[in-house]
Amino acid sequence: MNLQKQKPWATRAVVVVLALFSEALAAAATPEPKPVVVHPSETAIPLPNPLMGYGLWAGRIGFGNNEKSYTVQQCTVGFGDDAPLFNWVLIDWDWASLEPREGEFHWDDFDATTRYWAARGKQIVVRLWVTDDPGWNGRPGHDVLPDWLWNKGVKGHTYVGNGSQQQREIDYADPSYASVYLPALHALLQSFAARYDHPDTPVIFIQAMGYGHWADYATWYSKYKFASVEAKHDLLVRLLSLYADTFHYIQPLEMAAIDWDVDQYRSLDEALYSKALDYAAAHDFGFIWTGFIDGLGGAYDRKTMERLWLHHPIIAEGNWNYDDMQDQHTHGTVRENIDGAIDWHANFFHLYFVPETYQRIMRENRESLEYGLKAGGIGYRLVPTTLSWPQEVPAGNLLVVHQTWVNRNAGRLYVSYPLKLYLTDADGREVFSESIPGLDETNWIQGRAEDVMSVFHLSKNIPAGDYDVRIALVDGTGKPAIRLPISGEDSMHRYSVGRIRIAPTDAPGVCDKAMCP
Repeated sequence: MNLQKQKPWATRAVVVVLALFSEALAAAATPEPKPVVVHPSETAIPLPNPLMGYGLWAGRIGFGNNEKSYTVQQCTVGFGDDAPLFNWVLIDWDWASLEPREGEFHWDDFDATTRYWAARGKQIVVRLWVTDDPGWNGRPGHDVLPDWLWNKGVKGHTYVGNGSQQQREIDYADPSYASVYLPALHALLQSFAARYDHPDTPVIFIQAMGYGHWADYATWYSKYKFASVEAKHDLLVRLLSLYADTFHYIQPLEMAAIDWDVDQYRSLDEALYSKALDYAAAHDFGFIWTGFIDGLGGAYDRKTMERLWLHHPIIAEGNWNYDDMQDQHTHGTVRENIDGAIDWHANFFHLYFVPETYQRIMRENRESLEYGLKAGGIGYRLVPTTLSWPQEVPAGNLLVVHQTWVNRNAGRLYVSYPLKLYLTDADGREVFSESIPGLDETNWIQGRAEDVMSVFHLSKNIPAGDYDVRIALVDGTGKPAIRLPISGEDSMHRYSVGRIRIAPTDAPGVCDKAMCP
């Protein structure tokens, strides 16, 4: 090449290319800083959390349990404390007291009970008793239907219940069930929905009732016979659809054990069809099994659970209350009953903890309750085992956080809770926070590592400096809601997991908004 004849701009181009090449070599030779990698210290404390755990019982009468009457005071302050190991309350209430005259609803006592426990952070499961109560353990049951309903023309017949007394049962196949009973039930449900079916409701479930004894959606004593399994299915679908169509924020719940006629069904699908469980599963119902642990011997109980639990929350209800368990010595131990709920992948468990039985178990057997809320227990227990992020990020840039989570327990967090990240300064003041709605914990099952990457958008206005990194799983309002079994928890239930350095913004002209890009 004749350099003397080369144009001046060509010489400059060669110099620029060589300079860029030298910079590239230097950059390649400079190793990228290693990320911060933390392994939070896991704790062993019992963790009651939303959408799981133990339930108290409250109601006007202990239907299907001790058959005792209770006042609002007994159902609230009568427990003696705020039940810190319990996260929900089952409220049983009868139609007769809620609507003693047609169209005249009396919700005051129910509302007072609900308000009391909701103010103490408890979620509510509701059962409106709208068929019959056969009694329990030799105790006669109570009438739960208002007299005006019978006087209006609902037809029925009698059967001998658990308490060896005659009980009145609706004739489900009679035309009056569809023409009188169901419209009246719909009006009751609409009245309840007007009070409680809204986005911030404390009520998480309402059990579908309207067929069968107790809350069981089965006629164990009367052995009610339909003309065909198709006729039964159609009637139960019509009943379940009242709940599915009425409630938009409260999840309906159905008893999942098969009816008295279980032996006639040759397959699981046939059995599910006979109880309209196919409809319930397709319409996002939760499911409850009564009879823990000595009443789980049905031919399709376990198969039904295995079909449903990965997609629907499960409540395990004790066949006996704690007093009966302790005094009769024939129903297994508390821990064995809890193990049954764990084996069933249940999120929720209750043993009819009325005020006196609650106080007794807290005196005698608190450690068994704590056992079920530790690793390997009921519900979920979400652990971030590894977290990593860059050592330094300029303000206004993206902050990428890699995580590995493990669910230690047998149930699932069946509603997604976003991950929120906070940066706090040396005085604990928050300088940045953002929640990422894409985190989906609903399919995290026990023992399986879940790898997640979350991208946070740092404000360009964060002052340069070193900050504490905190995390939380938050509710729809952005408030921390799910407690984690790791150290570093602060008073707001956020968890300090490490440090990060925020550098001055390196792209001031890219974006003129607080969040860049």
